[in-house]
Amino acid sequence: MRNWKTWTFTLLLFGFTSNAINSQAVRMNDTGLGLASVTLHPKDLVISPPFIPLQNGMLTFRFDDLRAEYSSYNLRVRHCTHDWWYSDLHPSEYLDGFHDVVIDEMEDSFGTKVNYTHYSIDLPKDDFVWTRSGNYVLEVFSPNAPEEILISRRFVVYEDLSVVQAEMLEPVDIALRRTHQEISFVVKEDSYDFLDPYNNLFTTVLQNARWDNAISDISPRFIKGQELDFSKVGYVFPGGNSYRYVDLKSLNFTARGIAGITEGEYSFHHLLDPSQRRTYTYHTSLPDINGAFVISNDRHEIYTGSDYSVAHFSLPMPYELHGRDIFIFGELSSGKCNPTMKMTWDSEASAYKANILLKQGYYDYLYLVKDSSAPDFEFGVTDDIEGNHFATDNLYTVFVYYADFQGYDRVIGFAQWNNNPN
Repeated sequence: MRNWKTWTFTLLLFGFTSNAINSQAVRMNDTGLGLASVTLHPKDLVISPPFIPLQNGMLTFRFDDLRAEYSSYNLRVRHCTHDWWYSDLHPSEYLDGFHDVVIDEMEDSFGTKVNYTHYSIDLPKDDFVWTRSGNYVLEVFSPNAPEEILISRRFVVYEDLSVVQAEMLEPVDIALRRTHQEISFVVKEDSYDFLDPYNNLFTTVLQNARWDNAISDISPRFIKGQELDFSKVGYVFPGGNSYRYVDLKSLNFTARGIAGITEGEYSFHHLLDPSQRRTYTYHTSLPDINGAFVISNDRHEIYTGSDYSVAHFSLPMPYELHGRDIFIFGELSSGKCNPTMKMTWDSEASAYKANILLKQGYYDYLYLVKDSSAPDFEFGVTDDIEGNHFATDNLYTVFVYYADFQGYDRVIGFAQWNNNPN
């Protein structure tokens, strides 16, 4: 271990525990202690969600080990049902080659105060190729403890076997028209026959690639020949607001939204400008990256030359929200209200605050609110801090699954679009 002091900061963000999503059988860990800056995206498309075609689709997976020592990590992928239970398929039925691989691309950081080892891998590999479409979970584990999942991430492999025509419309419910967005779509047979679609065909809609508030399995309004109509059936989402951002690319010059930068004994510190509550403010459409983050810096190699800095978030409020918790949310929180991202109330400053260790880069985030007694799988809401607006630009994704006769949920249709691109 090159620097035991880096452990001081791993406790700020990375002491995660195992947690199942929505009481589903798939185990979804965030990271093991000391594993940070986890990204999974289509190769060379760093802000795109991990949804790829079966033919020629490639993913890039990266993370840092803040213990700054060479450890062995293995990776496996597990096929899942449309509702995220592990499927009954044996790995040999959806993988060509080995059932797991060693993550052997690793490199030490250089010139950084917080030392780490960076790991990366492109998938599939020649000896590790998925052969079926569907929902998948990527799991990282130590070869010494294969049942202990250190990192897990969802991804989807799809096939274009049907035509999906989708759009965002005003909700049918008049009371929601200024605050919500309704997704309407039509699924048409193309090169795959729909047999008993009421029982065999399933659909899921995501907003900004979020699985925590996904809406699934609403029956079509009607079936007309080879066309299934899913308009006005209930795929309605709160519009939310444009994502906030924090720019940590520089350690020397303050970007917009950064009040100051200091160099501490063990790491740098970025003091963010106080955030403003946007619940009742007029909506202004701002460019964002749909909740993602990008590792970057202004001087050195991106992935091994970027340092870690403690970002100091502050959200002034006239009063504490009793019985409710505020979370910093985005891909930086693994797409959920993570306990390590919960803000604390500072009565003297009359503000919620959080200090989060983040790698240099550009981060989108929102403030979400949950009841303190809510279960872990319950998603947070934008109503209290961010507000909801029909005009908000969001990334929507539609997946169409079919219970294939070969015994698995096949992804036969896919559509993705920004409803109001800037």
